[in-house]
Amino acid sequence: MSKRKDLSTTHCVVEQEGKTLIVTLSRPEAKNALSGPMLLGMYRAWRELDKNDELICAILTGQGDTFCSGKDLKKGINESGPKTRSFSA
Repeated sequence: MSKRKDLSTTHCVVEQEGKTLIVTLSRPEAKNALSGPMLLGMYRAWRELDKNDELICAILTGQGDTFCSGKDLKKGINESGPKTRSFSA
């Protein structure tokens, strides 16, 4: 049974199943194109994996039929990532 972590964001679901962190890109309507909230969720997940000794691995997966199409070109250059201090730590 998996447990949803509070690290999740709008486009990234982070769950823990035993000693495994499951990170799901959750933007299937855009073929899981990278978004600011998605990048923030992945960043939080990798930080948790680094600091939590109970976790031994992570699985990165995508919701829908496309794993990840890459950068969201429709959003343009100015929407490349979240503007937050969370990335500075």
